[in-house]
Amino acid sequence: MPVADDLCTTPAGRRCLELVRELSGAGPDGPMERHSVRVVLLAEELARRTGRAIDHEVVLCAGLLHDLGLYPGAATKAAYVTDGRHLAERELTALGWDAARVRLAADAVEHHHELTAQWARGNEVELLRKADLVEVSHGLVMAGVPRPFYRDLLRRVPRDGFVPEVLRGLGAALRERPGSLWRIARPG
Repeated sequence: MPVADDLCTTPAGRRCLELVRELSGAGPDGPMERHSVRVVLLAEELARRTGRAIDHEVVLCAGLLHDLGLYPGAATKAAYVTDGRHLAERELTALGWDAARVRLAADAVEHHHELTAQWARGNEVELLRKADLVEVSHGLVMAGVPRPFYRDLLRRVPRDGFVPEVLRGLGAALRERPGSLWRIARPG
């Protein structure tokens, strides 16, 4: 059973996992699903290590949704992080989340590539940003995550197929909405 199935125990978590599988077209345990799971687990580890309180369901849902704006089912002409934000807002609102939690998750999705700290937006936003940085740098930037934790994470949730998956998504974004990529780190 994929790790994601064990993490997604709430209706919101299951819906977000369903969206990853549906939009990526990879089904259970695909490269984007595993990337998203690694980001979630890294963010939770960073929260634990720093003693920062987080809403675990917000981190889970934002972590699962954060890159889905790359896929045609969510894409518009906006930056993919903004498309991901809109997807998060629609889905989490439909699940009955209150406005503050929806905004927190949507901010985490939209601002996960910011170049500066995002603590003012919430612990979840900044920790997801740091977790994604560790993940996309393949551990070159550790942001407070111990290397043994990261190595163990990669054994449990391998990176197989992640780089080609991201390159496909970014390539499609370049072809279909070339002006939007420069807005990834500054979406608004």
